[in-house]
Amino acid sequence: MADALESAADTFEQAAANAPESARRAARVTKRALGMGVFKALYGISYGLVYSGVFITELFPEQSTVRRALTEGAEAAIDARHKTNHKSKHKLSFEASHEEEESVEVTPKAPARPARKAVKKRAEKFDAAVNDLKTQSA
Repeated sequence: MADALESAADTFEQAAANAPESARRAARVTKRALGMGVFKALYGISYGLVYSGVFITELFPEQSTVRRALTEGAEAAIDARHKTNHKSKHKLSFEASHEEEESVEVTPKAPARPARKAVKKRAEKFDAAVNDLKTQSA
């Protein structure tokens, strides 16, 4: 009986000694699993929204006003987000320069927007098609 009690005490001591490490390991695994779950859920939502928008846009003919509006609206949203992001970076650098009492003027350069060219090209095609229709009906 003494051996059984001693064995149980040793097992209890080992479990007590391993408990903090086991808890840390379990917390890491749980955090990773929760993080991946949140990531996959947000990824799915984002993918679904963007894919649906692109799919709906592609349903309309290239010369359609609705398609043009959806494309230009998406482009305007992207531009607005870039401007907002750029302003906050500019503001942070401005505040940092005042903390150091240096006056450094930051002039942000607008990023190249290849999508803007595509939108402009589609708008030109649309305008050309409208002009063709006007000349055909006249």
